[in-house]
Amino acid sequence: VTTVIFLLNLLIAQLNCAYQSTYKDMLGFARLNRGKIVVETMPSVPKRRWDAFCSFLHLDDRIQFGEGDLGLAGGIQVWEPSSANITTVDMIKRFGGSTSPVA
Repeated sequence: VTTVIFLLNLLIAQLNCAYQSTYKDMLGFARLNRGKIVVETMPSVPKRRWDAFCSFLHLDDRIQFGEGDLGLAGGIQVWEPSSANITTVDMIKRFGGSTSPVA
């Protein structure tokens, strides 16, 4: 009886892993298909409209990581609740001194 229960649990674990792998593949194929649609649609977008969209994104502006903490340019800032990704160690390495290239 114990062996049957063990083998049944093993089968369930195998099926669960197979489902997770299939789900990840499905998400990957969905993203590839979405990318394919974007690539196929881009030639039909007028250059003026594309330039207006790019300027609306403000990719030349620096992103603010926190209050007064300016980061890099070329990104889009996304706000999320602080409980979404809890970290106990600050991942940004900070160094004293000027960041100016001419200093």
